[in-house]
Amino acid sequence: MKFDGKELFGKGEQTLQVQSWRREGVDYGFAGLDGVVSVDLGRRERKLKQRGWLTAESVGALMRQMEEISGYIDGQGYELVDGGGIGYRRVRMDSFALLGSITAGNQARCEYEINYTQLS
Repeated sequence: MKFDGKELFGKGEQTLQVQSWRREGVDYGFAGLDGVVSVDLGRRERKLKQRGWLTAESVGALMRQMEEISGYIDGQGYELVDGGGIGYRRVRMDSFALLGSITAGNQARCEYEINYTQLS
């Protein structure tokens, strides 16, 4: 999986859940007339959720990797490419969170979750 052309997440297990696009609409009612007029305002955004494991040779290296990922929570849109090569343009990283604690042995690793918004 690549974000902004970089392999930020390593080679560990990664999954990406892509939700459907959200549409916006407005309904207008008029006095004396039955029913409503519905106006479709078009497609808006969709949410994406990425989960996986980060691994590094040490806890310090893992912390640097997490800082680099967190740096993308800046409101800008980037390109996300999943493991199958499917690209998602104009993706904004909304949050990055650890799920549990960091474990260390031969290598440091932790489970994470990232929430994105694709801006149409």
